[in-house]
Amino acid sequence: MANRKSDLATIASVAQLLATVLIVAALYFARDVFIPLALGLLLSFLLSPIVNRLGRMGVPNLTAVVTTAALAFILLASGFTLIARELTTLVGDLPRHKHELVAKARSLGGMTTGVSGSLGDLAEEVTEAIEESENGLGEPPDEVSFWEKLLPGPAPNAEDITHDGTSAKAPLYVKEVQADLPLASWATTAGTVLGPLATAGLVSVFALFMLVHREDLRDRIIYVVSQGNYVTTTEALDEAASRISRYLIAQSIINASYGFVLTIGLTVIGVTMTEDGSFPNAILWGVLATCLRFVPYLGPTAAAVFPLALALSVFPGYGVASAVLALIITMELVSNNVLEPWLYGTSTGISAVAVIVAAVFWGWLWGPVGLLLSTPLTVCLVVLGRYVPRFKVLSTLLSEEVEIKPSMRLYQRMLAGDEHRAREMLNEHTRESSLDSTCDELLIPMVKRIRRDHDAEHLTDADANRLLAMAGGLMAELHRSIDSREEPSDDEIDRASVVDMPSVVGCTSHHFSELLVLNLLRIGGLGLFALDSIDDDILPQQVGQEIARRDPAIVVIVVLPKGGFVQARYLCRSVRNEGYTGPILVSCLGKFKNFDKLFVKFRKAGATGMATSYSQTRSKIESILNRRDSVTMV
Repeated sequence: MANRKSDLATIASVAQLLATVLIVAALYFARDVFIPLALGLLLSFLLSPIVNRLGRMGVPNLTAVVTTAALAFILLASGFTLIARELTTLVGDLPRHKHELVAKARSLGGMTTGVSGSLGDLAEEVTEAIEESENGLGEPPDEVSFWEKLLPGPAPNAEDITHDGTSAKAPLYVKEVQADLPLASWATTAGTVLGPLATAGLVSVFALFMLVHREDLRDRIIYVVSQGNYVTTTEALDEAASRISRYLIAQSIINASYGFVLTIGLTVIGVTMTEDGSFPNAILWGVLATCLRFVPYLGPTAAAVFPLALALSVFPGYGVASAVLALIITMELVSNNVLEPWLYGTSTGISAVAVIVAAVFWGWLWGPVGLLLSTPLTVCLVVLGRYVPRFKVLSTLLSEEVEIKPSMRLYQRMLAGDEHRAREMLNEHTRESSLDSTCDELLIPMVKRIRRDHDAEHLTDADANRLLAMAGGLMAELHRSIDSREEPSDDEIDRASVVDMPSVVGCTSHHFSELLVLNLLRIGGLGLFALDSIDDDILPQQVGQEIARRDPAIVVIVVLPKGGFVQARYLCRSVRNEGYTGPILVSCLGKFKNFDKLFVKFRKAGATGMATSYSQTRSKIESILNRRDSVTMV
């Protein structure tokens, strides 16, 4: 049976791997269909909050969709028109800045070593070519012009040279002239122009239909995907839509604010630091920054490079470029550390590493469009992993909230032998929470995990003993840190010296690791009771005799599953048979479905109470001691 289950698990794993490969292949080869569909879905997520707001105001659904789409089209058309106009102006103004380009080339040639001669010669040739072009002078007859070196073709003074092919200075140029453009060239040109337009049209159609029929599509998806579990499917779709919408809206606000501030900043720099009183095409760089920052990582870098390169090329010196660089760095720091954490919050729920990996994967799969869609698509995968157990690995790897329990992280550090990091994790958890929480969430689950791996033969006896010894060292460190933090006052010392603290005797049921739990109870009872443990190698009858001789206020028997219940009941009977009449508290550390039956069995064996956690055990000890003190006072 075990082999059959193993074979089925192997087959299932191979099938999942093949399914993943097929899905990735389908996304790659059918990207012409999936890219417009994904972009349309992304656009519908961005516009759906506006449509929903108009719907709540009483506007009919179709009217709200058409109005929102018209506003979005007008906004996009205005942005593209503005970018085209600014680019035309920029291209027309570039020749006016050629002198500064030459000066920058000379300065670079003077600052570099090894290539300074080449850069200096280049600067000189550029200067000579510009001056001769401006003065209308011809080229010296015995030298090859700069333009002949730089560009294939006739020199600026080509009219003075007969290109008959008789010498190297008079090369023969042949240019083929076609009467009409072939059909293939027309088709190529039309394909280049109409391809993006067709994609944009498909995106618009998908987005409009998704907005108009969003409720119907949502119901159909829930019916198909849910398989009867409507609650989970509805919650998953709502969470995915909410996260993506919040992310897109927050990103739009941040990017638009960034572009606006960049435009204002470049304008101020131009007015205060340039002779002309303006920074070239400041509006263009602001709009480009707004658009480019939607692409993760590459977009912000490109948005910063363009104005900085222009400042270096156009303005003399490096003052304006330094001011632009300082402006960009300041804006990035404010955006990354203030605005994004404030507006994004938990809108995506994916880790920083997952964002990078997703950008690389989707960029490889779908190119620049994949970079734009990487974060929303990864959000969908994280939500899928949270609600579908089969895909939980996606949520574990990509989610921002690490689902690994603190006890498992501590256990991993101990397995790796990193005692320093384990001690730091323990101290950090103790500072952020109480001692009871640290014991219940960190230390005791870690000890139970050591026991479980040792019973399953994943750990040898030597490894298990080493890890338990390391755990004992961490508990001793915890004891010292508590002592240093909670130093008793003089009054407490005097009172403790006058009034003896009640005595508590702790016993293990079946394993020496339970001594670590007793040690934690001893640490938690500082100032309240004095816990003394009995050696685990003593026979139950001798334990009962020792307890009867000491007559403590409480007897605590620790059971650390797996196992130990039968031994604990036998120990209770032995203690009662030896004449002890005080309370016996059984601390069974774990979660039990049959708690009532287990408690009845312990009560029949002579136990007074039962606890299932460290905090509950300590609380019951204090409660029993308080009742005992009140009875004594009466």
